[in-house]
Amino acid sequence: MARADDLLDPRVQVMVLPPSDPSAAGHAELQGTGSGDDRPEMPILAERPWLTQGPAMRGAELETLGLTLYAGHPEVSMVNVPTAFVAGAVQLLKELGTYVLTGGVLEDGDIMQLRHDLPYLVGIHAVGDPDSPDAALRVVMLA
Repeated sequence: MARADDLLDPRVQVMVLPPSDPSAAGHAELQGTGSGDDRPEMPILAERPWLTQGPAMRGAELETLGLTLYAGHPEVSMVNVPTAFVAGAVQLLKELGTYVLTGGVLEDGDIMQLRHDLPYLVGIHAVGDPDSPDAALRVVMLA
């Protein structure tokens, strides 16, 4: 039986910018979360959303590398990913990248069900100017 990783196209790579990188969104905010007076109170931290796919606020940023080069397709990205979920997010982006490299197309507004064993839904949202060479598609976790 083939493993899920065996079905991924090796040309799809994912770049991860972790929140520990000083240039990452939310890096300064996280410096005060360990202890001390700079740490926001837990009720405030509990209200801050994770996995929103608007601007990068806090967490890791991930983006495929290779879809534009090999398929002329916009890269696919996620922002605000907790570091505990980075491995799963990388797997998700590699699966979507493999879909693109085998002829699939992702467009703004698409909703896709992935997996048959524990299905989940993702949406695709265009970010930035679609005519720009830096245009990207964001993956929005729906269910």
